[in-house]
Amino acid sequence: MGRLPVRQFILSSVAVFVAVGIGTIFVVRGIAADFALDEATLRGGSFAHLAVAPLVDARVRAGDPAGVATLARVLQPRITEGSIVHIKVWSSSGQVLWSDERDLVGRTFPLDEDVARLVGTEEVQATVSDLSKAENIDERTSGPLLEVYSGGHDADGVPLVMESYWSTDRMMAEQQTILVRTVAVALSALLLLQLVMVPFAVGLARRVDRARSERARLVRRALAVSDLERRRIVSDLHDGLIQDLSGIGYALPTVLDQLPPDNQARHLITAMGDQLQQDIEALRSLMTDIYPADLSVGGLPEALEDLSRQAAGSGLRVSIDLDAALSEAPEVARMVYRVVREGLRNVARHANTSEAWVRAAIDGDRATVSVIDHGCGMPVASAQPGHLGLQLLSDTLGDAGGALRTFAGDAGGTTMMATFPLVLDLEPAE
Repeated sequence: MGRLPVRQFILSSVAVFVAVGIGTIFVVRGIAADFALDEATLRGGSFAHLAVAPLVDARVRAGDPAGVATLARVLQPRITEGSIVHIKVWSSSGQVLWSDERDLVGRTFPLDEDVARLVGTEEVQATVSDLSKAENIDERTSGPLLEVYSGGHDADGVPLVMESYWSTDRMMAEQQTILVRTVAVALSALLLLQLVMVPFAVGLARRVDRARSERARLVRRALAVSDLERRRIVSDLHDGLIQDLSGIGYALPTVLDQLPPDNQARHLITAMGDQLQQDIEALRSLMTDIYPADLSVGGLPEALEDLSRQAAGSGLRVSIDLDAALSEAPEVARMVYRVVREGLRNVARHANTSEAWVRAAIDGDRATVSVIDHGCGMPVASAQPGHLGLQLLSDTLGDAGGALRTFAGDAGGTTMMATFPLVLDLEPAE
């Protein structure tokens, strides 16, 4: 079974699960914080407008003890019971008219721009408290608080601002509740989806694995059949056509002996004999070219050296740079050999050059084989009907999951590059 695809699916599922969980936590925490601020805005605004503003009048603004005591009887219990942590009532000029922190009463502080904007309005704003300001020195030991500023008008219609601090405990509790419930629902749904998808993933991985193995088997069979067919063609040429032509060549001298010395046919038969010998040598050379190399003796390096020596016989000097790891798997070695053989054959026929370079390397899970020359260049052979060898090679590489390209090199000439995967060579034959 294809364990790697299943493992990759499980690992990716776990990664998605963790990412969704973390993302959900951040989103829900933000939602819970916004909810808490909205609630603090509503409670702080209602308390300021309905409970505080009607009790502030000229006596409180003047610091009259009786007026201040009346206001304190309403506000102080809220502080004592803990529903509100701190309260300040500000005049429009920034004077603290009343505070549970006695040393601040009567003092004047500059109002922040966003707070001053509330003067003369009924607007409310809430934030997590910034306790770095001078008037907040006594609140710094309380930790983070929900800070609510409420604009309004006192009993005499004079603008004021009430500042109240609310504990974040309720916000944290609500945040925790929302977080647990939302994350549990989201992750449970995702986990259920993953559990449902695992059987499908396993089944798909098995089908992919079977298809890959079948393709590998077909490619191996195609390569083996191709080698077998090459051997059969060589055998037929050697035992049939070449033997027949050789017999004719042996018979021609006898025919010459039967002709008079001055007979014009002697020159024709002599020319035919010479041409026949050249054709027999060409057929023998063709047999050598198409007969599959025995890579079990000497391996791929020796087989490529043989190709280099053959090319040298036609005046082509070949430099070979081979990754030794390509010799380890027989299918890879045979494919490399085929590519190099076809590439050098085309260089010798078309490039009109005396030098070529062969580079064969492993790049990740693929082999890359290049045959490079700096000659006159060649037509786009793979696209023309006269280049059957390149077309057959391209088809073979395509069946193996690879590709063949021919293109002009940077320094002129032509580069033929073949790439194909190594995975077929790691699969055992079925």
